[in-house]
Amino acid sequence: MHDSIDGVESCNTFYEDDHDIDTDNINQTNADQSSSHVYANQDSTLPLSTPVKSNNLVVLDSADNPEANQEESICSNFYDSPNGTRYWIPSVPSESKPKMHMKFDSWENAYAFYEAYAEQAGFSTKLAQSKKQKKTGKVTMRYLSCSRGAKPTSKEKNEVDSTEISPTRLTSFKRTDCKAIMKIRVVKNTTQWEVFKFNEVHNHGLLSQDNLDFLRKRRKLTFCEQEFINKCRLARIGPTKAHTLQVALKGGHHNVRGTKNDFKNWSRDNNGYIGKRDAQMFVDKMLERSKNLENFSFNYLAHDKKIRCLFWADGVSKRNYNVFGDVIAFDATYDTNLYKMVFVPFTGIDHHKKCVTFGAGLLSAETTECYSWLLEKFLEAHHGKQPTIILTDQDPAMKAAVKAVFDDTVHRLCTWHITQKLPLKVGHLNYMNKFHKLVWNVYIKPETFEERWKSLMERYNLQDHNWLGKMYQKRRKWVPGYFRHLPMCCLMKTTSVCESTNHLFKVNSSPTNNLVQFLLCFDSILDGQRYQQRSLEVRTEATVPKFKCESVIERHAARIYTRDVFKDVQNEISCSEKTCYIAERNTVDGIHRFQVCHQDVTLDILNEFTVSFDKSDRTITCSCMGFKRIGYLCRHAFCVFRHHKVYEIPDQYITPRWTRNVLPSSVFSIANRYGIDQSKNGILRHRVLDNIQQCVDRLRSDEERLLLLDKEVQMIKDKIFNELPIDASSNSKRDVIQELNSINDPQEVDLEPPPGIRNKGSGTAKRLRGPGEKAIEIIDKPLKNCNYCKQKVRNHDSRNCPKRKADLEELKKLKECQLKKKAKTNDEVSEDTPGDSTEDTSDEDFCG
Repeated sequence: MHDSIDGVESCNTFYEDDHDIDTDNINQTNADQSSSHVYANQDSTLPLSTPVKSNNLVVLDSADNPEANQEESICSNFYDSPNGTRYWIPSVPSESKPKMHMKFDSWENAYAFYEAYAEQAGFSTKLAQSKKQKKTGKVTMRYLSCSRGAKPTSKEKNEVDSTEISPTRLTSFKRTDCKAIMKIRVVKNTTQWEVFKFNEVHNHGLLSQDNLDFLRKRRKLTFCEQEFINKCRLARIGPTKAHTLQVALKGGHHNVRGTKNDFKNWSRDNNGYIGKRDAQMFVDKMLERSKNLENFSFNYLAHDKKIRCLFWADGVSKRNYNVFGDVIAFDATYDTNLYKMVFVPFTGIDHHKKCVTFGAGLLSAETTECYSWLLEKFLEAHHGKQPTIILTDQDPAMKAAVKAVFDDTVHRLCTWHITQKLPLKVGHLNYMNKFHKLVWNVYIKPETFEERWKSLMERYNLQDHNWLGKMYQKRRKWVPGYFRHLPMCCLMKTTSVCESTNHLFKVNSSPTNNLVQFLLCFDSILDGQRYQQRSLEVRTEATVPKFKCESVIERHAARIYTRDVFKDVQNEISCSEKTCYIAERNTVDGIHRFQVCHQDVTLDILNEFTVSFDKSDRTITCSCMGFKRIGYLCRHAFCVFRHHKVYEIPDQYITPRWTRNVLPSSVFSIANRYGIDQSKNGILRHRVLDNIQQCVDRLRSDEERLLLLDKEVQMIKDKIFNELPIDASSNSKRDVIQELNSINDPQEVDLEPPPGIRNKGSGTAKRLRGPGEKAIEIIDKPLKNCNYCKQKVRNHDSRNCPKRKADLEELKKLKECQLKKKAKTNDEVSEDTPGDSTEDTSDEDFCG
């Protein structure tokens, strides 16, 4: 047994059979030789240079054989014991190495010092044993050891056993019973800690300076990485792609903390923490918003502790509905969450002609009961105000619920959904253009539509078609001509606008998201929708449009309407000068009546409309009913205004929903944004990061000043790490997950997610495609050469060429004919009496 040298414990614990090793010479040699010297067993035969003997070891100069060290760590010296066991001693500066009786002001400082030493040496650490006083419970002794300390478990030993039926998964770090350790204890009657044992010898290889990013400390994800993974999930980017993005953003794998597996493990832990408490956390979070946020509504319905229905709407959604809620659409969306609950947002059109959300719900079943509950809670949230028109698809449960709840609302079916079924239901496509031209015409009256419909059915012999007959019976629910008397009837004729918004929710929210994660995605998308609305508000206020004509009324319209609506009004004003003219005029009881001709670009008359104008109160009406349909005056009215030199749009024809500043500025305040961290701590953290990034960007080409900035930041970092050597308790995994997901641990779990759901839209992954879609797919395919028919085609190749198939069928028939003829000849030859044969020409006729 040998004593320790320079604070290194005796190594006889490791050398069970190597009693002849002189550790004094080992450590003395290590102190004298550089890190490039290799210690090898004298008896071992290695293809190295001529050895220089040193007691029981052979010291080899790596300068004579540089390849000897290329596979080993540059952070350590290694040597072989007489029995062939190899050991490693880190090669680090003496001031960075722990020493016997070294004192520290606190346990945190001791831990930070050993961590820094381990990082330079190329190994990871772990907290081993600790001892406490029995009376006070105060910790008086701690052990810091190598992460590969402790003996391998039985599973690890059997990993390479070929007889093992189910070997355990190979892990990145193996326990090798490494004895490298630093033991510290409290100095009596002080608050200082003292090193009383230190062993620097490892029984495994150490990492080089180029591979230190694989250390456990370097692989530990910081809050920034964890937040990045969580934010990427909101954009439907998984942990693997999130790691790839980090590598690209930070300029290489060595600058990224953690591997792809570490990113995936964090995502797994995040999901596992929420677990079965998902529904309770969702409800608790919504109830907290109801208490803390102004005018926030939330309702839920549960049965046997299972969530069935959810509805929520915030104050901004309610303000939007109060202004833009004349026409709404709602449609079910699938595959947005883990439990297959149906997502149902209520959508409308704002004053920038963009989608706006009035509220949303999640349903466990597409039944009349669930839809009725959802519509009732929607009305409660909006103080009983019903829309003028509501659009849905042909779902019978929706139809029954709308009829039961929205008694003052006109229920309209989506025209696009019905017309898309034509190829599938009817088949041939030669009448499609005329059918669409008839159905989508908003200028014709209902009786005109009925006459033209009958004429079209007779022309193509479709009077007795069952599906077309049913659609004709429901014409008052989906043909635009039957809604022309309703205000804003042309704002939405289909649910396609609603579906475009639903698509955003579906794209960003993965089917693997739990309810908490789905809510984060919803908040992010809703914040994006409101950001677009805010940016359009700024564009309207801060920019000046380009005018098409010199009329004063055009400039008046630019001051009234938002920029997107002004483009439409400007087009009407321009067309009133270019494609409209007054053909006839007369006056009846002081009311001026005009016959305005509407021309196309070739100046052919398309239609004529009657415009009535009262100069006393400047009231105007047009037979096209454009103002009632879309909320702003038509070109025919502007044509009459030009004739009477009216330079401003009358107030009664300025619809508030299309004007500027119709929403209060509070709608766009930061307090109403959910996708950002509004806490003081979060605001400060982002401000610091932004300031540092701006400084780096400003000095990116000035190497000298960039170096000074690096030193300043390093000094600030060292100061902070000296004051807070160990991560704060707020960086625990539990606290981080709660902060990133904006949730708290529920005191009791009274609600659970719904069990397995199978709704109408959750069938196979592939939906049925109609003949029209299939025909379009064939047309879109590029032409390619068929090696058999030698033609450029889209729908076949040499393997399934129709000409080849026909040729094979003909060849098959020819072979059958030949076989029959041959069989007939053989039968005639084998007959004993030739005269008894009868004439049969059927085979010859078949061959011919």
